[in-house]
Amino acid sequence: MPGSLEIPELHVEGGDDLHTIVHLLGRHGVDMSQGKRPIHIIAAKTVNDLLETIPIAVSAASSRPVGFVLDIDVPVTDRWAQVRHRLCEAEVKPPDQCPASGFIGRRAGYPSDVGVWLMPDCITDHGKLEYLLTTLIPTNDKLWPHAQASTDKAKKFGAAFSDAGRDKASIHAWLAWQKEPGLPFGTAIKARFLGHDSPQALAFLRWLHRLF
Repeated sequence: MPGSLEIPELHVEGGDDLHTIVHLLGRHGVDMSQGKRPIHIIAAKTVNDLLETIPIAVSAASSRPVGFVLDIDVPVTDRWAQVRHRLCEAEVKPPDQCPASGFIGRRAGYPSDVGVWLMPDCITDHGKLEYLLTTLIPTNDKLWPHAQASTDKAKKFGAAFSDAGRDKASIHAWLAWQKEPGLPFGTAIKARFLGHDSPQALAFLRWLHRLF
């Protein structure tokens, strides 16, 4: 196995992102067992930590591709402005808007690509990983509308999650009702409670394939 300095790096926002990507790739036939992963996935603690990592990781990755996956969380123009600022610090010249297919560019004079994906689809204001996960719920699943309605009802009864956290609250409710209740996102993909091939997931995987 190559030394860790030769393995491409993917920097993500946190553990949910890391395990979701590991098991999504596993469902698509990539060996993601420890010690054999073709990508070294590194979880940051916060989105601000990840943004600060961008210029450092790009500078350190001169001979291998490096990628970054962030939730949009805010208006997409605001998140992309933050990413562009950090990429420019690393002498990468990104476009004014994040491409819908994900950004892949290169630092002048360096042989390897730099990529950015904004969850879930690079274009949706206030988007998050959880929205992509909702697209992996089986089509016509009868529990999913009930989980959404129950979450909305809980909000009326005083549940403290924010409007932006609705998808996260809803999918956790749905996961709580599966055969093995409450599995983490990545484990739910591995256990096949969640699927692996929605259009949104495939678009993200195409970006990964192009980058790495």
